[in-house]
Amino acid sequence: MTTPPAESVVEYTIRALRDAIRDGRLAQGQRLVVADVTKLLDVSNGPVREAIRRLTGEGLVEITPNRGAAVRQYNMQDVSEIFQVREVLEGLAARLAAQHVADGEYSRRLRGLVAEMAPLIRQGNDYVGHNHKFHELIYEMSRNERLREQSRQLVLPIYRFHYHQLMEPAYAEVSAREHTLIADAILAQDGDLAERMMRNHICNSGTAMLHAVDAHRHAIGIAPRNKRRRGGDIVSHSGS
Repeated sequence: MTTPPAESVVEYTIRALRDAIRDGRLAQGQRLVVADVTKLLDVSNGPVREAIRRLTGEGLVEITPNRGAAVRQYNMQDVSEIFQVREVLEGLAARLAAQHVADGEYSRRLRGLVAEMAPLIRQGNDYVGHNHKFHELIYEMSRNERLREQSRQLVLPIYRFHYHQLMEPAYAEVSAREHTLIADAILAQDGDLAERMMRNHICNSGTAMLHAVDAHRHAIGIAPRNKRRRGGDIVSHSGS
């Protein structure tokens, strides 16, 4: 692997670890041993330690005494709390989006995403990816960067563990209808209605996802929903 330019090593390391966590190549509870990560990414200790520090701040990594850094483990209570906070933040994002929908190309882009939904569902294509694009556009339209960052941080664990893939395919149709209601309210510049529709959507999504994840965990014989499990090391058991 070719080492990136010195000025971008930290950013490269953060992105590489974040992507590995998001894609599931680094599992829940898996240790991030500095010496092993440096070999894996062909970087020095400094950028790895900084990446671990930054990812800890993002909630993707946790540091525990006598164990060091590891990919954070999320239990059912964590997922429930994430959706509770998302409901408030994304409701606000939808309200703000309604205030800015007439700016630039926002209206055209939002209408375009809504128009793409029905064919995606009929063809069984990547609705999860489309769902991500829809919510990303709402964050962008909010014109509030702090809100956008916080919302993204909350969404990442959900995508990281591929929880969407456990939900019934039929739920995509429900989600698409709710997206249409949200978009209609935003396009009408009705902030109150947009916020209400978004909060309802996030609440329904959270309920459906928790049921799906719980059913999956019981089906494969995982221990009770609030119990955390320890994961393995990234490569070896050397100190971090």
